[in-house]
Amino acid sequence: MIAICDTLLIFQEWRGRVCLALALLLLSLFFIGCSSHSEGKMVTVEVRAETTPVPHDGDAADDPAIWVNNASPSDSLILGTDKRGGLQVFDLYGNEISYLAIGRLNNVDLRSNPYEDTNTIVVASQREPSRLVIFLLDHEQASINFEIAHVVELPEPYGICATVLNDKFFAVLNDKNGTFHQYEISPTYEVKLVREWAMETQPEGCVVDDITRKIYVGEEEVGIWWLSATPQEQPELQRVAKVGEHRLAADVEGLTLYHGQSKTYLVASSQGNNSYAVFDTTDHSYQGSFRVVDSKRFDGTSDTDGIAASTLPVRGMGEGFIVLQDGENTKPKANQNFKVISWTDVRTKLDLD
Repeated sequence: MIAICDTLLIFQEWRGRVCLALALLLLSLFFIGCSSHSEGKMVTVEVRAETTPVPHDGDAADDPAIWVNNASPSDSLILGTDKRGGLQVFDLYGNEISYLAIGRLNNVDLRSNPYEDTNTIVVASQREPSRLVIFLLDHEQASINFEIAHVVELPEPYGICATVLNDKFFAVLNDKNGTFHQYEISPTYEVKLVREWAMETQPEGCVVDDITRKIYVGEEEVGIWWLSATPQEQPELQRVAKVGEHRLAADVEGLTLYHGQSKTYLVASSQGNNSYAVFDTTDHSYQGSFRVVDSKRFDGTSDTDGIAASTLPVRGMGEGFIVLQDGENTKPKANQNFKVISWTDVRTKLDLD
C-alpha cells in the first residue's frame, strides 16, 4: 500500500511539472506571436529602374525630388543632389538631361510656385558655404535654372523640406547640430526667418504634409517626430516612432509621403538595416517594412539617404513610384545613383489600402 501511495505521489508531481512546462511553453509562444505581430512584416521588392550615376565618386548622391509635369506627365522630372558638385536632373527613364554645378548640395525639395503659375520653386540645402539655394523650374520648357542663394545662420545645413501654406512658400532647413530654421520665401525670392527650434541630436530627413500641415522630421539616432508646420504655432515635437522599435534602425535618414486615394503613408529610410519603414499618417501606426533587392537588370539598395514618392503613373507603375538613393551601385560597379521601385509592389506585399 505504501508503495502504491508513493507511486501516486510521484505521478502527481510529474504531472504538475508537465503542466507547468506546457503552460510556460504556451505563454512564451504567445509573447513571441505578439512580438512578431508588433514588428510587422518585412518584405522585399525589386528595382524597376535606375538613374545615371552621379559624376563624383565616394559618398556623393543624397536626396531626390520628383516634379510632375501636369501638362505632359511623360515629361516629368526626377531631381537628385550630388553632395560633391550640384544638382542632377533626370527624365523618367533615369537619363541625365542636365547638371547644375552649383556646389555641395545636400537635400532638395520643391512645390508649385504660389505666386505665379508658370514655374515651380525648388529649394536645396548647401553645406559649404552655408546657404539656402533657390532654383526655378519652368513648366513650359521643363527646365531648371539657378535663381539665387541666401547665406543662412546655420553652421552646416543638412535636410530641407518645402510647403505652401495660405498661399505662401516656406522652406524648413535643419543643421547637423539639431537646429531647425523655418523661412518664408517671398514673391521676389527673398527669405525671412519666421520660426526656429531644436532637437537634442542630429536630424536630416524632413517632409511636410501640406494637407494636415504636419512636418515630419527624422532624428538620426533617436526616431521620427512630427510638429505643426504653421509658423505661428509653438514647435512642439510629437513622437511617431522610436529607433529600436518597428524595425527602425539608426540612422533614420530620408522621409517621404505617399498620398494614396484613401490614406497617406509616411515612408522612412532605416539605414541601419537597409530597409524602409511604412506608417499610416492617420494614427502613425506601423504598417511594416520592405527591403529593395536586385532585379535581373538592376542591383538593390543599401545605406539609403534620401527618398521621394509620387502617385504619377508611369512605365508600368500604375500607382506611382518611389525614388531611393543607393549607397553602393554594383550592377555594374559605378558611382552612386538613385533607384526606382513601384508603389504597387510595396502596397500589395504589405497589404496596404
